[in-house]
Amino acid sequence: MNVLAIHDGHDSGVCLLRGGGDLYCSSEERRRNVKNWAGVPEQSVEQVLQRTGTDAQDIDMIALCGRIRTTVPTRGHKPVYSVLTLLYSLARSETATMMGQWVLSKMRKRKELMAYLESIGLGDKPVIAYDHHMTHAACAFYHRPWDDDAAVITLDGAGDGLCATVGIGRGHDIEVISRTPKFHSPAAWMYSAVTAHLGLRPYEHEYKVMGMAPYGRAEYCAPILREMFSVEGLQFKNHTGRIGDSLQRYMADKLYGQRFDNVSAGCQLVFEEMMLKWVGNVLDATGQRNIAGAGGAFLNVKANKLIREMDGVDAFYAYPASDDGGTPIGGAILGYLDLCKQRGTPPQLNLPKEMYLGVEFDEQEMEAAIKASGLPYERMADPAQCIAKHLADGEIIARFDGREEMGPRALGNRSILADPRDLKVIRKLNFAIKKRDFWMPFAASVIDDDAQKYIKNLSGWPYWMIEAFDTQPGAEDALIAGMHPMDMTIRPQVVNGFNPPYRRIISAFKELTGVGGLLNTSFNLHGYPIVGTPEVAIHTLLNSDLDGLALGPFMVRKAA
Repeated sequence: MNVLAIHDGHDSGVCLLRGGGDLYCSSEERRRNVKNWAGVPEQSVEQVLQRTGTDAQDIDMIALCGRIRTTVPTRGHKPVYSVLTLLYSLARSETATMMGQWVLSKMRKRKELMAYLESIGLGDKPVIAYDHHMTHAACAFYHRPWDDDAAVITLDGAGDGLCATVGIGRGHDIEVISRTPKFHSPAAWMYSAVTAHLGLRPYEHEYKVMGMAPYGRAEYCAPILREMFSVEGLQFKNHTGRIGDSLQRYMADKLYGQRFDNVSAGCQLVFEEMMLKWVGNVLDATGQRNIAGAGGAFLNVKANKLIREMDGVDAFYAYPASDDGGTPIGGAILGYLDLCKQRGTPPQLNLPKEMYLGVEFDEQEMEAAIKASGLPYERMADPAQCIAKHLADGEIIARFDGREEMGPRALGNRSILADPRDLKVIRKLNFAIKKRDFWMPFAASVIDDDAQKYIKNLSGWPYWMIEAFDTQPGAEDALIAGMHPMDMTIRPQVVNGFNPPYRRIISAFKELTGVGGLLNTSFNLHGYPIVGTPEVAIHTLLNSDLDGLALGPFMVRKAA
C-alpha cells in the first residue's frame, strides 16, 4: 500500500509512505529555494515519485494534510487574513470552532491541486483530507521511541481552526479528549505577537525571541503577559478578548517602553510556565506518564527541556519535524492506517527512527553541477579525514551529502561545520556567511561516546536538536562556540549510528584535536531555506565567506 501525502499550505511538502515502513519526503521550499513556500508542491511530488521509481498507478491514496489550507502572514498582509481573523474571533468555543471548520472545509481551495494531480495521472485516486492537528499527533505518537501508550499533545499557531489538542494514543489509535480553538492560541497570540512587536517576522522568527530571552530579565514583562493568557484544565485561555491587529495594538500599549531583551525573557518564561502547567494537567487527566508532542510550539527547545525534567514524566518525545513541513509524514501514516482498515489488513507500521528522509543526489549529479559552475574541485581520498583536517585548521566548511534531513534542523548532511572551540568563527558565521542576528546561538554535534562528558543529565532522545540541555563544567573549553553564551545550555545533536559518515568526520576531528564535537549550523544564507540542490549549495558558497564545500566526495573551492 502506497500513500502520497501532500501539504499545500505554508511550508508545503510531500511524503510517500510505502508498505508502512519506507518514507521518502521533500520540502517544497528546498526545491524552489524560497523559504516557507506555500502552494501545490509540484516539484516535490515529481522528485519523490521519480527518485523512488514510483508510477501513478502505484499510488493507492492521496492524503491531504489539513481540512483547511493553512496560511500565515509571513510575507505581508492579504485580504483573506482579515476574513480569517474575523472567523477565528467568532469561534471562541470548541463548538463554534467545529462549525467554522465545516464551513471553511467546504471553501477549501482544491482546484489547482486537483488539476495538477489530474495532469500527472493521479486524478482518479481517492483523496482524503485529515485534520491538521491529527497529522501532528500521528507524527509524534507513531514515531515514539517506546512501545507503551502515551498522552499525545499538539500545540502550534493554528491549523484547521485549532491551536492545541490532547489525546491518548493506544496501539494504532489516538483518541482526542480536548481541543483548544485558535482564538486562545498562546503560540499565535502571545509568542508570535511578541515576535511581531519586536519587529521580527511572526510565524518564522520566534526562535530569535527564544535566543534573546536569556539576556533579559523576565520580571519586567512576565506579569503583563500572565494577565493575557493562562491554562485552564486541558485548554489555553486568551483573556484579552482580542486577536490579530487589535491584539497587536493592545500588546504594544501594554509593553510600551519595555526593552526588547526583557520582553523576550518575559515571553519565554510565561510560555514555559503555561507549557508546564498544561502538561501537568495532561498527566493528571490521562493517567499517562509518557508524553509525545508535535506542532510548531515543540520547536521551543527550552520548554522541551523543562517538560523532559518534570516530575511525573517518565518519557518525553518531541517529534523533530514539528513544523507544518512535517505534517505530510503524519498524513501518510493516517492514510496508511485507513487503507488497512478498509482492506481488513493488520497494520505493519515499521517507521524509520532517523530523520534523514529527504531527497538525495548521486555523485554524477553533484559533479555535473560543479563542472557547470567552473569552480576548482578535487575528489577527496578520505572525506572524513579531509573535512576534519580543514576544520581543525580553522576553516569553515559546508557539507552536502546523503539524504536531506526532514524538519528545520540541519543534522550533518546539509550543514555548515566549524571548530567549536573557536569563538572567532561565530563572528565570521554571523556576518560573512549566515548574515544573521548577532545574539543567536549556534548548536553542536557531539559523538555519542563523548556526550556524557559534555552534557549534563543526558537522557531521552537527544539526536535531533529538539531539546536543550545543561552542560558539564568545563564543556565550554571544547564546545563554547556551539553553546548559548549566556546560560551555557546546549541544543545538541548526539551523533550515533543514524549517520555513520558524519560520525566518522567528528571522530576524525577528535583524533586531531581531542574534541568529540563540531559546531553545526544549517547550510543556508539568512532568509533562505536549507540548501536543497547541488546548484544552490554552490551558489551559497559563492555568495558567502565559506572556505570550502564538501559536495559528496568532492571538495569545492572558490576560484583563486
